[in-house]
Amino acid sequence: MAERQALPTAVASGPARGWLPGLGGAALWTLAQHAAFFACAWGVSWWAGAQRFGAFGQGLALAAMLPAAVTLRLEYAGQLERRPRRAQSLFGLAETGALTCSVLLVALLSLASLREDVPAWLWAASLAVLPQAGMLVLASREARSGSTVLAAALRGAPAIVMAAVLALAWLLRLDEAIEWSIPLSAWLCWLPACAWLNARCAGAPRKARAARARLVAAKHWPFVRAELPAFMLNTSANHGQVLLIGLLAGDAMAGTAALALRIAMLPTSVFGLAMADRLRARVVAVGRGAMLLPMMRQSIRRMAGLSLATHAVAALGALALLPWVFPAQGPALVTVVLWLLPLGMVRFVASPLAFLLPWRGWLGLSLLGQCLLFACALLSVLAGFPLAGLDGVATVYAVSASFVYLGYVYAALKAVRDDT
Repeated sequence: MAERQALPTAVASGPARGWLPGLGGAALWTLAQHAAFFACAWGVSWWAGAQRFGAFGQGLALAAMLPAAVTLRLEYAGQLERRPRRAQSLFGLAETGALTCSVLLVALLSLASLREDVPAWLWAASLAVLPQAGMLVLASREARSGSTVLAAALRGAPAIVMAAVLALAWLLRLDEAIEWSIPLSAWLCWLPACAWLNARCAGAPRKARAARARLVAAKHWPFVRAELPAFMLNTSANHGQVLLIGLLAGDAMAGTAALALRIAMLPTSVFGLAMADRLRARVVAVGRGAMLLPMMRQSIRRMAGLSLATHAVAALGALALLPWVFPAQGPALVTVVLWLLPLGMVRFVASPLAFLLPWRGWLGLSLLGQCLLFACALLSVLAGFPLAGLDGVATVYAVSASFVYLGYVYAALKAVRDDT
């Protein structure tokens, strides 16, 4: 019993204590991660041209999508599991799933290469899946224990190291290393991170022995069955909208849409994971008691205030900087970003709350929300583009998806209220 109570005592030291400093440190690591990605994209495009940048970009996209899928989202379940033994077992299952899927992926590519050439970026991205997934599992372990800043650092480290690897390759004129910087940076981060975390925990009290994996997997199978399709729908919505715009209007429009979405959602990308990690740790620590609802209301008020401030700064920055930084896209980019910023403001608050539905066991409602967001992303193109081009798409998407995200906030509060 003392072991089960250690986490709540460490994490739930009070709703207000250390909220902003921890969040700020994690946000700085996430901002550094995004800055490294932008620097890599700009550097490769300037160094090797648009075609080589396209291959590099596809490798990055694949290396970002697959790692969270091959763990079957079990590291997410482990973050929400209150009992240490079961959480340990879930993290172990996530690592086993990542290893198995990575080996199968490389084997399939090896078979395919017997019949036709496999692009270098596809090989590189596939070899990066295992270490990237391993970093996600390590980050989830740290986030569960309340180490939000360290979790953000683990997630952002591969991108930061990749920027250094590409800079070194440019100095040595090794342009063939561009795609291979993706797996190289991932392995250079994962192996030392494992060694360092194991050494750090060597003198700590012995962790709880993992529960039997088969029993834990059976208990959490409904969670995986609902959460994994929801994650895939979310990923498909993010990329499917841009692909559909490209199909209807060409690459230039798709590029503008993708850039506008990335810029408008940047505040959520920077703060969202850190807020979700901190909120999950505190919810697991507090448990389903009378303190949960006041703590959630206070967190929502704080997130709403932070969202308003960051998106006001983003709007001013879009008006002042985008025409100068991205002159090729012209005023169309600024207009689309301004239309999407209100959606980003709502998503900033709703996104960290999405875990409450699976945690409460409302898996069907969670999956329904992802289905609605997927429909909003694709139907906004079909409905808005014939009317007003990208402005129409942004308007329809912002309005429709905002209602879905507000529904997430309402459902999250209802889930907490039902528990208390």
